[in-house]
Amino acid sequence: MIEQVLKLMQRLARWFFGAPFQQLPPEFGETIPPDLQAFEANAEAAQLQPRGSVEPSSSSGSKPTKSHH
Repeated sequence: MIEQVLKLMQRLARWFFGAPFQQLPPEFGETIPPDLQAFEANAEAAQLQPRGSVEPSSSSGSKPTKSHH
């Protein structure tokens, strides 16, 4: 009984998390649209670029915060 439940759970996991589609053979040509290829290339390049900047601190110490009573 437990083995049947485990097999069913494995089948469901494969169904949920499996590949949404299979890749077509090379004779069908490029299956990824050019705009998606450009987006993926830009996204990968952006991962390598630094984001944001850190402003240099003008004061050497921190200011105390005001408490609201």
